[in-house]
Amino acid sequence: MRASSTATLAGFLAVAACAPKPDAPAAAEAAVDSAAVQQGLSALRRQYIVMQTAGDAAGLAALHADSAGLDLFGLPRLRGRPAIQAAITADFAARKYTLVQIMPLSWNARTNTEATELGTYHDMHDVKGTVDHEWGRYLGAFSKGADGQWRIQYLMAFPDSTKVDK
Repeated sequence: MRASSTATLAGFLAVAACAPKPDAPAAAEAAVDSAAVQQGLSALRRQYIVMQTAGDAAGLAALHADSAGLDLFGLPRLRGRPAIQAAITADFAARKYTLVQIMPLSWNARTNTEATELGTYHDMHDVKGTVDHEWGRYLGAFSKGADGQWRIQYLMAFPDSTKVDK
């Protein structure tokens, strides 16, 4: 009986070794194209700067996912694109952005469609003829939609310092 068990086990191992390997794990673990993710995030940052300095609230809100979250120092939590657009519209009514700099310090491509980023920013505003500066930090989570566009899923930003030009 032992010889037949050994023969059966040897036959099973030989068949198992020749069987095709399942593709599911390989497909689920597709290599992350970090360069493409970084290019996508860079393009999103450039669009953000253009929309913010142009005072385009609808364009800036469109860079956010439908269910995006936004936590900005001094504002209540904003959830969803309509709430974000309303807050941006109010902000643009109060001040004009004359300079926007966004400097990423580190980023992580989790997948080819999900990434996070930490960085600093410098904004210069014209508030009814008075120029002020704001320097701060941000944390963002981003996703690439089915349309191929990167969007903001979550953004938290807070100022570290401000200065009013005299």
